[in-house]
Amino acid sequence: MLNKILASIGIGAAKVDTRLAETHVYPGEQLSGEVHIQGGNAEQAISQIYMYLYTEYYKESNDTKTKHREVLASYRVSDALFIQAGEKKVIPFEMKVPYHTPISFGRQKVYLGTGLDIEMAVDPKDTDIVTVLADRLVDQLFSEMETMGFRHSHDSGLCEYKKHIHRMVPFVQEFEFKPTGLFGHELDEVELLLDIHPEGMDVLMQVDRKATSLRGIFEEMMDLDEQYVRFTIDRRTGLVPGELEMRIRQALTRRR
Repeated sequence: MLNKILASIGIGAAKVDTRLAETHVYPGEQLSGEVHIQGGNAEQAISQIYMYLYTEYYKESNDTKTKHREVLASYRVSDALFIQAGEKKVIPFEMKVPYHTPISFGRQKVYLGTGLDIEMAVDPKDTDIVTVLADRLVDQLFSEMETMGFRHSHDSGLCEYKKHIHRMVPFVQEFEFKPTGLFGHELDEVELLLDIHPEGMDVLMQVDRKATSLRGIFEEMMDLDEQYVRFTIDRRTGLVPGELEMRIRQALTRRR
């Protein structure tokens, strides 16, 4: 009886440990592994075993940034079961990583949380980092940017709150590039917002021009120096050679 009371407050209770078959995964692929449950000092009834893939994003309000959690996908590993004192259970799982999952880039991370739902007790939990690799189209896009003399800025890859841009989540992953070559005298920055999906990738490109005149200085003060170009990359054909440079020049010349 004492062991059951102690287990209900987390002392000598069951424990959970998720072991991934592979910690690296691409968006759209399956994440698989095993959930290991170790019984505690008393029998416990588990209502369900659940897991959820999540990330964090920043939201700015009144010049203050706050961090928020967003669940990207959830999965029920098992329904109700009993775990006896000292018993070990191993349950395999497989869950799909959504296409809208951010890439593990820079300081941006993706996590897999696992929990045991135990009534009238502290729920045991486990958290693992999942490395989400860049999609083939993203790799091609980044390679083209580097070829054109752009380099990632310090905060590139962070997820920021933005409504009505991404179809599935309230944030976008912002990839910020600084020009070092051909466009160095014209641009301050190019920012890429990506929406990856089974058919390909939608790209919203924000081109931030340098202020080279009095008019440009006023435009910069009023945030009018930024031009936007939206285009889609088809998964079957990839990025057409020269297309990215054409898109940047299109944004640069839009108001000339």
